[in-house]
Amino acid sequence: MAQLTDLNVSPYYDDFDEADNFHRVLFRPGFAIQARELTQLQSILQSQVERHGSHMFKEGAIVIPGQLSYSDTFTTLQLASNFASETIDPSQFFNATVPVTITGATTGVKAYVTGFQAATSTTQPILYIRYYKTGSDNSTTVFADGENISADKAITHTTGYASGVASATTFATSASATGSAVTIKPGVIYTRGQFVKVTEQTLLLSANSVTESARVGLTVNEELITPEADSTLTDNARGSSNFAAKGAHRLKISLTLSKLDSTSTEDSKFIEMMRIDSGVLISKARPTEYSVLGDIFARRTFDESGDYTVRPFLFDIRESVESTVKGTKFVGTYSDGATTDDGGTASESKLVVACSQGKAYVKGYEFEKLGTTFKDLNKQEMLQQLMQQSLT
Repeated sequence: MAQLTDLNVSPYYDDFDEADNFHRVLFRPGFAIQARELTQLQSILQSQVERHGSHMFKEGAIVIPGQLSYSDTFTTLQLASNFASETIDPSQFFNATVPVTITGATTGVKAYVTGFQAATSTTQPILYIRYYKTGSDNSTTVFADGENISADKAITHTTGYASGVASATTFATSASATGSAVTIKPGVIYTRGQFVKVTEQTLLLSANSVTESARVGLTVNEELITPEADSTLTDNARGSSNFAAKGAHRLKISLTLSKLDSTSTEDSKFIEMMRIDSGVLISKARPTEYSVLGDIFARRTFDESGDYTVRPFLFDIRESVESTVKGTKFVGTYSDGATTDDGGTASESKLVVACSQGKAYVKGYEFEKLGTTFKDLNKQEMLQQLMQQSLT
């Protein structure tokens, strides 16, 4: 899939069309160079890169692996303001090179700051932390609600009256919590005909819940960068940026770690990398999924070995909701009326078929499940099928 940004508009006029079969732009002495010609030159070269890339890689393939990990023991700390008009910039607590250490004034607990989330209109700023030392009593392992914390570097708070170096205060309730998050390390992803670098990022799924459900992946962002927005695009022929000599614009493609609802199908700008169901990792992207080459290997594998399992899938039939039959109580998978994993409504008229983890090769392609999948089964329909089978 090529880029979505249309460059055949003013002032670029990139009217490159593959149907023309133009493969080179041939400049001539004595003739002015058009901006369109220079832009088309890039489009011709990019078209060749995209054709080769799409032959080798699938859309969203991990070309240079950046480790993708899910944690359901992700520790966080909410910060509160000392004064009603005070604001705290949590980024001051974070240093990617040398981790900042924070210490609780009351408990004496120590932790490293591994990241942060800025405050919103409804939430306090949050620090991502990793505890490494218990408190002064040698038993307390987390920061206390409402206690003051200090960092081993200067932290500046801004109030409505003045600014200065100060410590921070934890939130009044549930300041220290365990949640869930996804982290991706630096790597390269093939998307929209480009090999795009992804930076190290952490996505907080929840600050205090380990049972989140989501599709986690990368959102593809395209934007035009101008010299007015980025002064480095001005002429630097003399070793420094010349604000009076504005250069060309740039098309920037960036990847942001983000999440969608489990039922969302808005994939035009989203590359799914991981799927989580109620805190359980269901699927995860693997490095380098080849395109045509992968199809060839899959066909050969199927011709040689057919379909087979490496780790067999186990199936288990359960009640959808709690029920009692002839005095025997059966535990239900869901509460009555709840939405099932299959998108239905849990009731006594249904059963649940649970498919366990496993790994198989189907038509030569590797298929692996990392978690249990639940499918609804109607009792009446199943009974009718069994009766029909018994009659035949």
